Amino acid sequence: MIFVSKQNINAPAAHVFQQLTDFEFYESYAMRVGAQVERMDTFANLQPGMCWNISGHFRGKDRNLELTLDSYYPTDALSYICTTKSLNAAINFDVIPLSHTETRLKVTVDIQAKGLSARVALQSAKLAKKTLDRKFNARMHDFANNIGEKYRG
Repeated sequence: MIFVSKQNINAPAAHVFQQLTDFEFYESYAMRVGAQVERMDTFANLQPGMCWNISGHFRGKDRNLELTLDSYYPTDALSYICTTKSLNAAINFDVIPLSHTETRLKVTVDIQAKGLSARVALQSAKLAKKTLDRKFNARMHDFANNIGEKYRG
């Protein structure tokens, strides 16, 4: 199942990309909402291969996932591979400058099931695809607005 969202942000591309790669902020945010975050690599610089193990209680169950930075092209794009017990997801962020002060952020999430029960769950989720697309776009809209607000100060 694939989700795509395109959001325009009133901020330069460099600022948008810097916000996307503020890993310390996202680690602390995840911990504030109750997740346990463990950095699995020892890299000092931002680079592909950076990896986090994230666990927590979500929708009534304990969940565990591994998030790996798959590709990193400063100011242009980055992508992650997310692996759980039953699903794999590829998450891509494309930063497209529209002008000096406006940027388009394209987010693509491609979710693949590993087993039969996950395939059944994804199949039933496809029946609610329009609702899920609307929720995904709303979340990405809020995310993009937060990036724009941080730029405006």
